Amino acid sequence: MKSRLAIAASAVLFVFMIPAPTGAQEQPTTPKHRKEHRYRFIDLGTLGGPTYYLVGDDRTSEVRMLNSRGLVTGWSSTSTPDPYPDFCWDGDCFLAHAPLWQKGILRDLGALVEGVNSDTRWITDNGLIAGDSQNGEIDPLNDGFPEIRAVLWNHGHIVDLGTLDGGYESIAHAVNSAGQVVGLSLNTIPDPNSIAGSFYGIGFQQTRAFLWQNGVMQDLGTLGTGNNAIALLINERGQVAGDSYTSTDPSPSCFYNFNVFPLATGAFLWEKGKMTDLGGLGGTCTLVSALNNQGQVAGYSNLAGDQAYHAFRWDRATGPLLRDLGTLGGTISVAVAMNEAGDAVGAAGLPGDQVVHATLWGRHGITDLGAVGTDQCAEARSVNSSDQVVGISYPQCRSAEANAFLWEPGRPIIDLNVFVPPDSDLHLRSGITINDRGEIAVAAATPKGDRRAVLLIPCDEEPAESEGCREADAQAITRLRETSPVHTNTDARGSLRKRYTYSVRDRKRVPADPKLTP
Repeated sequence: MKSRLAIAASAVLFVFMIPAPTGAQEQPTTPKHRKEHRYRFIDLGTLGGPTYYLVGDDRTSEVRMLNSRGLVTGWSSTSTPDPYPDFCWDGDCFLAHAPLWQKGILRDLGALVEGVNSDTRWITDNGLIAGDSQNGEIDPLNDGFPEIRAVLWNHGHIVDLGTLDGGYESIAHAVNSAGQVVGLSLNTIPDPNSIAGSFYGIGFQQTRAFLWQNGVMQDLGTLGTGNNAIALLINERGQVAGDSYTSTDPSPSCFYNFNVFPLATGAFLWEKGKMTDLGGLGGTCTLVSALNNQGQVAGYSNLAGDQAYHAFRWDRATGPLLRDLGTLGGTISVAVAMNEAGDAVGAAGLPGDQVVHATLWGRHGITDLGAVGTDQCAEARSVNSSDQVVGISYPQCRSAEANAFLWEPGRPIIDLNVFVPPDSDLHLRSGITINDRGEIAVAAATPKGDRRAVLLIPCDEEPAESEGCREADAQAITRLRETSPVHTNTDARGSLRKRYTYSVRDRKRVPADPKLTP
């Protein structure tokens, strides 16, 4: 296999455990008077090929594939063979394009030139979309690799954002409603520790964080004596969060020896020309996952000795230091996403290090959201302003099987597959994004394993006979409640980790080195 791609869909999935801070709360039971939700189930289809991907099925930072108006993006295969068979964008080697779904219509957003691949990673409430596209050229520095450019779709018009300092590759991660885009760009300086090469597989040149606006791409710099950085998130205030090497010191424990960030790495917040080092919890790695419009940052940081890492939240208003969000009894936790109130979600391990639960760090402490039924591991991926949480649950911590879930205050965690209609053969694998209207973008799969995308639209207030508005399968709900315990928090400690790479060529999760994974 010749491909070295692991584009921005590349990610590492962690599963962990967390020390509970003061004020930890129990998961509430379900009031008997509350009715079950009803949803309209929409299979978004494809652009002619077998697959539709919601970027972020496996990920390390927050992505937004669904906006507040119900528009969904991602990428989908077409029926055309990929023009670069040695570097296929999809595992099926069909050409893939960025789609936009709106009110029942799936639109092909195209690419920079005809006959090349594209994808997306973020959509704003006013419809701006950030992603990537090949440009039809070959990277002269990287063994025949097709050039990839960060792009912005501005209401149907695609804009090539370019690169920094004569480089040949760039990737966009996020965009705000003002059209400011952030991501990474390679320059032409060789670097064996390149973030782009180590993490994304697109070339071993220096990787620089960029902010693009009004046709100009700006290098945001790096932390300390580091020479690589990536910008992952931007909010409506123009604040940018990302990761940077802080020195040239090796960090063998970044991602637990997975060799993703081989050097000491720190998290930053960039604002008005200044890059602020967010610090850490004593170890050599601190990494960003989420940023809200209040300027709060969440992620995870290694503790002293690099044998454990904890979820953190950083807020300039409450002090310059990271707040250790603790664990549910283990030594490892991670925050993946955050809402505007600063409530963070992710995953944390339980004592004994063999069970991992989806977790909410909210205004009232830490909440163990559990896992679906008898599943052993779960991770939250998105939270809205009502603290509705969606994510992914696994029967076993290393299982290839997965179940999308929904958790909300006052109700136990629920497998979203109970809303799949009888005439659909899709299995819902992961809740990717939930908006403030309660709509959920879900990564799904066919029995053959082809990835698909589903939108679940709440229809609780519609008449019972409304077409397509259906209740959950009652028997399935009963089974779930019989097997889903109510979880409480603990002050004990433990650890667990689970990691996967996600190859753009293979479009499948590949277990990390088993010697490094318990």
